[in-house]
Amino acid sequence: MSPDPRPGLADLPRGHNFSPVSFRLSAADTARYLEAVEDANRAYFDDRESLAWAPPLAAAAFALKAVTDQAHLPSGSLHAAQEVEFRCPIPVDADLTCRAVVAQRSEMRGMAVCVVEFEVSVAGQEGAALVGRATVIAPLAQEKAGD
Repeated sequence: MSPDPRPGLADLPRGHNFSPVSFRLSAADTARYLEAVEDANRAYFDDRESLAWAPPLAAAAFALKAVTDQAHLPSGSLHAAQEVEFRCPIPVDADLTCRAVVAQRSEMRGMAVCVVEFEVSVAGQEGAALVGRATVIAPLAQEKAGD
C-alpha cells in the first residue's frame, strides 16, 4: 500500500486555507443521514411528503467530510468538539460550497489540537447558511513527536 499523499491534519499550520469544496446534499444522502441518526422529524418534508430541507447537522457533517478529505487523519485521531450555527434552511439538492481554515493549532504530549473553522454557502444566496468549528486531536508524526 502506498503512503497517503495528502498532508496530515496535524502538520497543517494555523492559517492554512483548505481549497473550497463544492458538493450537493442529495435526497438520497439526506434520507440515509436521517435513517442513520433515527430522525423521523417531518419538518424536512414538503406537503407532498418529499424531502425538501437538509437537516442542518447533515449539511455540517457532509461539509466537514469534504474538507477533511483534503488532509490525512492518522489512526488515533479524535473529533473532540463541534460548534455549529445555522443561519438559514438548506434545500435538498442545492449546490453548496464549503470554505475552511485551520483557525487554531497547538501541540502537547505528541498530539496536535487543530480547530478548523468552516462555513457553508448555498449557491445563489448571500452569506453563509451555516458556520462552525470542529476541534480535532491528532497524533503528530513519530519523528516529530519524539523531538
